[in-house]
Amino acid sequence: MPELLPLLARQPIFNRKMQVVAYELLYRSSDMNKATFNDGDRASSQVILNTYGNLSMAAVVGPHQAYINFSRALLRTPPPFDRRQLVIEVLENQEVDADMLDSLKNLKKQGYTIALDDFVLGPDTCRLLPYADVIKLDVLALDQRQLHEHINYVKPLQKILLAEKVETYETLEFCKSVGFDLFQGYFLARPKIIKGRQVSESKQAVLQLLTILHDPEVSIAQVDRLISQDPMLSYKLLKLVNSAAFALPRSISSLRQAITLLGLNIIRNWVNLLAMANLGDKPLELSVAAMTRARMCEVIAQKIDQEARSDSYFTVGLLSTLDAFMDVPMESLLTNIALSPELTDALLAYAGDEGAVLKIVEHYERAEWELIDWQYLEQRNISPGQLSHIYLDALSWVSDTMDNMGISRTH
Repeated sequence: MPELLPLLARQPIFNRKMQVVAYELLYRSSDMNKATFNDGDRASSQVILNTYGNLSMAAVVGPHQAYINFSRALLRTPPPFDRRQLVIEVLENQEVDADMLDSLKNLKKQGYTIALDDFVLGPDTCRLLPYADVIKLDVLALDQRQLHEHINYVKPLQKILLAEKVETYETLEFCKSVGFDLFQGYFLARPKIIKGRQVSESKQAVLQLLTILHDPEVSIAQVDRLISQDPMLSYKLLKLVNSAAFALPRSISSLRQAITLLGLNIIRNWVNLLAMANLGDKPLELSVAAMTRARMCEVIAQKIDQEARSDSYFTVGLLSTLDAFMDVPMESLLTNIALSPELTDALLAYAGDEGAVLKIVEHYERAEWELIDWQYLEQRNISPGQLSHIYLDALSWVSDTMDNMGISRTH
């Protein structure tokens, strides 16, 4: 892959069962430190070329569909790619004229799926509806009265309604109640705070496990005994450490052997991950997001300093999603888990190098390019192109690791 690989992030799109059915691919040129670009055709073309050419569709979106923004020029001459997986997303604020309508008509005949981005009812935009399969509504830009108006207009046309910019679980529940079919936004990364209800027994057990694991005084014998009390957790951990993900020179037959060989910090991180992923009331994509974030933090640390304790960066990335797993504010969680002051400050205030890297990774995964601290990365010899490589490698690593854990991402 070329060094100037454009920055590419993906945002999951969920169905009503909170299963991932697609990803929107988000672009920014790697040689710019601004989030804007003048050439929409070039932007979309680079996403397409890198998704289908330099990379592979399987590596970026797996078996799911890929939503990619199309400008007017690309609508006229779409690339010859798999129409079953590509969703053409028609950008808002483009002139609706005979040329555009003719392009959409041809695409529809060829069997492409067409989505209308940030759709707002109007005389011109309504002319696009006969060719569209998916209608995306910005739930932050439209109030409840406007949302009802749009839904009542579009639903009888047998279109799929996608709610975008769903930021909270409250918004998600509202969007479900008014008839949306698909959902996109950052609600997964935020806790669903449930007042007046105790944390479930399974979550209490995970919290107790994490509390003991992160006790600075805990011994290898105690960790061995603790994990051994859960046969399924023991089995999954041994299966994982014997997988290609670790590439160990010999087979590991006991937990004590695994802890001794790999070290307590590494085992602690993997038990964290396995325990959190075992919470059945959370979408699988939350585990994917946690693993991707942890891996990116770890690899960035390794790039910055080969001698760095990259496992602490992995811990910060992984535990940064703990509030979303537990539906409890992070401040409350960390009062019970004896993390080092450095890791606690990184999680609560993005302090120190671990916090700085975590903040960069969070902005990257949300495609908030303009908020990334490029100067911090540049001072540590990490270019935008390298950051893009780290992200894409993390996606591949997560996919392989989930296979090793026996977790299927297909529905």
